[in-house]
Amino acid sequence: MRIKKYLSYSQYQCFNQSEEQYIKRYIDGVELKNKYVDFGKKIAKGLENRKEKTDDPDILLARKLIKASEESEKEIRITFGKIPIFGVLDGFTSPSTVNEDKTSKNKWTQAMVDKSEQLTFYAIMVSTELKIPIEKVKINLDWLPTFEDTDESIHLTGEIKTFKTKRTTIDALRIYPKMKRTWLGIESLINDLIN
Repeated sequence: MRIKKYLSYSQYQCFNQSEEQYIKRYIDGVELKNKYVDFGKKIAKGLENRKEKTDDPDILLARKLIKASEESEKEIRITFGKIPIFGVLDGFTSPSTVNEDKTSKNKWTQAMVDKSEQLTFYAIMVSTELKIPIEKVKINLDWLPTFEDTDESIHLTGEIKTFKTKRTTIDALRIYPKMKRTWLGIESLINDLIN
């Protein structure tokens, strides 16, 4: 039995960090909430709905810093190997560019972007959906650094750092066994909880 009929990157990451956290989030329905997550969601929603009026200075700044994608919040459903995958890209620009946005006080580096399993997931999804070699998928990650103000509220610093990366067939082949273990592990976990 399964709770979700697909594997998303969020499930993959959560399950591999902690089965206990997976149970809390995906079975018990406890939503991950903290001011950093809430701030990131606010910025993401503000970027997705660019035509919506706002006087929030952080959303206005994010809209100024990050160029709009042709499609925002692009949903993709594919099957990779025998695993159904579902994901939502922050942005997509044709013919084959993934645009990912991140807000955090923790510094992003080129090495982190090049190793990001989330970006590998997205490259696999676009490659499979468009039926193109994964090497043709371009990936841009825009990092908007944040800071905590004296009242403990989170805000953008006004800086932006853009990273470009790609993935290869070897990257896809390397992550597939872990995806498969995760997919089967989630099924086993749920069956154990039921029985």
